[in-house]
Amino acid sequence: MNNIVKQVLAGTVLGLLVSALGAFIFMLILLPTNDLQDTFNKLLTNGLLTKIITLGTLPNVIVFHLLIKNKRDYIARGVLMAVVILAILFAILKML
Repeated sequence: MNNIVKQVLAGTVLGLLVSALGAFIFMLILLPTNDLQDTFNKLLTNGLLTKIITLGTLPNVIVFHLLIKNKRDYIARGVLMAVVILAILFAILKML
């Protein structure tokens, strides 16, 4: 694998991890309960889980900006790819 592909894959993984962390933080802020699994089940049954995960992708904007500013263009492409992957996934889930 060449270096560019590795950087794009690293950026994709970074974007997915930042999205997961952002979703977790939004769940803690918007729905402060003691039981995380109960909160997750409530979000899943009410159909709000995709909305929380979508809010969780907002920190990727900051990561993308910092990567572009520091001339890490290929990693930034990977972060953008992670956002596109999540958007396609949620579009498919909405159609089902």
